[in-house]
Amino acid sequence: MRYSLGLFVVSSLTLVLGGVLSLTSGTNGALLGSATGAILGVSIVGQQKDKRIIQIESELRQLQVQIDQGKELKSLGTQISLCRENLKDLKTKVEDLRKEEKNLAAIKGKFTEQRAQLQEIEKHRDTLVQEKQDLENRIAIINQQRPDLSTLEKLHQQTAQFQLDKSDLEGQLAALKSQVENLIEIKNNLKNIELEATTKQSQLNFLNIQVAELQSQTQQLEQQTAKLELLRATYDGLFTEKQNFETRLEQIKPEIYRLEAEKNRILQEILARQSDYEKVQKYREELNSLELEVKNKSSEIRKLQRNIDHLKNSESKLEEQNSQLQQRKDSLEAEIRRLKGEIQEIESSAKLALQSLKEKLWNEKLPTNRLDISNETEFLSGFVKYIQSTGLNFSRRVINAFHTSLKVQDISALVILAGISGTGKSQLPQRYAEYIGAQLLVLPVQPRWDSPQDLQGFYNYVEKKFKPTTLMQGLYQYKTDEGMQDRIVIVLLDEMNLARVEYYFSDFLSKLETRRHKETYLDIDVGSLSLPQSERQLKIPHEFLFVGTMNEDETTQSLSDKVLDRSNVLTFGKPQNLNLLQENQRISNSHNYSSYLPYSDFRKWIKIPDPNSMIIDRLQDILNRTNNLMESMGHPFAHRVYQAIIQYVVNYPGVEEIDSPAFKFAIADQFGQKLLPKLRGVMVDEMNKELDELDGIITEIDDNPLILAFKKARLGRYGQFYWQGLVYQDE
Repeated sequence: MRYSLGLFVVSSLTLVLGGVLSLTSGTNGALLGSATGAILGVSIVGQQKDKRIIQIESELRQLQVQIDQGKELKSLGTQISLCRENLKDLKTKVEDLRKEEKNLAAIKGKFTEQRAQLQEIEKHRDTLVQEKQDLENRIAIINQQRPDLSTLEKLHQQTAQFQLDKSDLEGQLAALKSQVENLIEIKNNLKNIELEATTKQSQLNFLNIQVAELQSQTQQLEQQTAKLELLRATYDGLFTEKQNFETRLEQIKPEIYRLEAEKNRILQEILARQSDYEKVQKYREELNSLELEVKNKSSEIRKLQRNIDHLKNSESKLEEQNSQLQQRKDSLEAEIRRLKGEIQEIESSAKLALQSLKEKLWNEKLPTNRLDISNETEFLSGFVKYIQSTGLNFSRRVINAFHTSLKVQDISALVILAGISGTGKSQLPQRYAEYIGAQLLVLPVQPRWDSPQDLQGFYNYVEKKFKPTTLMQGLYQYKTDEGMQDRIVIVLLDEMNLARVEYYFSDFLSKLETRRHKETYLDIDVGSLSLPQSERQLKIPHEFLFVGTMNEDETTQSLSDKVLDRSNVLTFGKPQNLNLLQENQRISNSHNYSSYLPYSDFRKWIKIPDPNSMIIDRLQDILNRTNNLMESMGHPFAHRVYQAIIQYVVNYPGVEEIDSPAFKFAIADQFGQKLLPKLRGVMVDEMNKELDELDGIITEIDDNPLILAFKKARLGRYGQFYWQGLVYQDE
């Protein structure tokens, strides 16, 4: 294939050289034939060159395939030798073309000489044309300056007339002079006629003036005559110069016509030679292209040789890289095995870290039957009987207030049972949980609690374990235990004010408040353990109801307004009568522990306030008046407290109308639980007027325990309002 390619290139060069040799014959016919041959040769060379490029590209692709496969290196060496021989032949042809180029240089010199002559003729012709144009411009100027012949004739006539007038005036002047002489003689002779002489003298003066005027006109006429003579001489000179120029122009016209013909002849000759010149240029470009192709072939041969060497080097490098990759593979497999071991270790450590959350917390046997009750009233009556059967004695209002506070935990997220120790504060939520078959989680608060971790648990980095509280265990197991779904869980914070409630419970209380708007989660502190987000969070379900107890003595902490606004505080006073437990166990315990109250049934008892009801209108009137008074005392309340009071009153058992006792009990509860505790520390003497007005509102509510508790608070310590809670009478 390389050999046939070399013959193809030699045949193409032969066609090109044949066209060039025929170009040097000198005759027009030979020139036309050579040009035709050259054009034909160029077109054939162009077509064959395209085919040659395609063949070369195809051959290079075949060579590349052979190189990539690393085979037939010896055949490549033979083909490279053939390419080198073809390259030598091409160089010989290039030398022959360069000799022909020297012959073409002589033709190019003659062509250049003729072009220079044509340029000189064009310059000479341009000079003559410019001279012709100058002559025509000058003749036009002379024609503009030449006066009209009719004007000259008029001037000649006026001059002749002036000459005649001058002759007449001169005659008159001579006559006058003779008359003057006669008059002088008459004067000399006739001295006695002085009057007549005077008259004649005036006439003489007048005539002298006329003579002076005539002399002035004569001078003007002489000046005009001189100008006319000058104009006539100038006109004659210009007319003569015009005739000379016209004669010169007539003499130049044949030369101009000859130069125009010579110009046209030279242009035709240039046009005839232009095609030959273009052919020469094409041959030269073809020659340059062939030289470039020879260089490219040489470069390709060198590249092929380098590629062969590179492939040999690449083969050795690939073998070396293959061995390195094999080693790398072995090391990566070892690393993968190690990482798998670490992952297993992490997973096992994560399971170990959360193992404490999975320790069994619930009672072994959960109630399986639903509590058989028809309505809320029947539920409360049964609970009262159950309380009495256990030997405990709680006011019906305490039970109703506790039950209602649990119902409205979406907005008042905590029920606080406060009072002196031993009044049954912890017993009430325990018995309530027993009665409804709910799980009870007791969290004894410690005085050292000062952070949310004390309530929610923490991660022990030394043991790599999470140390949960009972609350976190309950939340975790409630999520994972399907048997706990729709069951109520009561969380009891026992003696919650032994530590500052705001330190350990404030954050958690805020999360409880958000449960009514969206799902709320607690984060599990597991350090740097790799756990999915679902394992790191525990949802706080609505089924979890929170109750706290407080012993009011000198060792406890008081509650802030933030906690009071989000809680319902029930106060347990001293018992009216002290009794033994056995005396109160008159009713047998008939409660069935195999029954439970589902949260969905409990949820049905929760009512939504109707903005258009008379109850809301009445509450709004009382609360607006109360808020105005409390603002004047520096302790107003806002929307949260208002909505919480509305929710409580509407959900209080038996509240159907504003004249019912239940409505009076409910509004009195909220005054004692949320509003009046805000006035702690108010100076009674300074706010006596406002307290009197507030006393009027409380009297209007007409609840005896509230009236007594308010009066007692006004008699508090050190002249301050001291609220001790709303205490209900025993039944």
